[in-house]
Amino acid sequence: MIFFQLVGIGIEFCVSQLVQTRLGFAGLVMFTVALVGVQAEHPRLVRWSAGVLAGLFFLLTLQLQT
Repeated sequence: MIFFQLVGIGIEFCVSQLVQTRLGFAGLVMFTVALVGVQAEHPRLVRWSAGVLAGLFFLLTLQLQT
C-alpha cells in the first residue's frame, strides 16, 4: 500500500514538473486545483476537475509535438 502511494506521489511530481515546464505557472496552478478537486470527491467538482485535467493533457500533447 505504501509502495503504491509513493509511486503515485512520484508520478504526480513528474507530471507537475512537466506541466510547469511546458505550460508555465498558470498550467501548474490549474493542475494543482484539478487534483484538489478530484480528491475532494464532490460530484460536480470531480467532473470539472476531470475536464480541466483532460484539457491540460491535450495542451501538453500539442506542446510536446512541436
